[in-house]
Amino acid sequence: MYNTQNERVPHIGEVYNMHFSGTGSEQSGWRPGVVFQNNIGNVNSPNIIALPLTSSLKKLYMPTHVLVKSEDTGLRCDSIVICENPEKMSKEKVGKYITTLPQSYMKSIAIANLIATSAISFIDKDSLILVWEKAVRMNCVA
Repeated sequence: MYNTQNERVPHIGEVYNMHFSGTGSEQSGWRPGVVFQNNIGNVNSPNIIALPLTSSLKKLYMPTHVLVKSEDTGLRCDSIVICENPEKMSKEKVGKYITTLPQSYMKSIAIANLIATSAISFIDKDSLILVWEKAVRMNCVA
């Protein structure tokens, strides 16, 4: 379990062992997950947003799946980040820190997540720049 008094604050891009509560075809149980919430939220909220990883290397053609290689990341094995299946979870469901993904992977994960929701299609280019600038500031919290 995650102990908020003695453990590190999760940061976007870090991989931890997490307890996902999915049902049916959703990921569930203890497995690696990528923290995918901005760092201001990670510092101030009792919850995080996470993306599950799977070592089942299927559906690599999907634009919402990102292959992360073990030799590049420190993961035990090659895995897929399932970017269309984010989960909000209590920090109490965040276990041991595993690794931090390189920025190149985080770029691919961010793109895949944007494709998953398609919400970006409602934003004009000027507004998108403003949102991007705000997001960068939100991740500067250490």
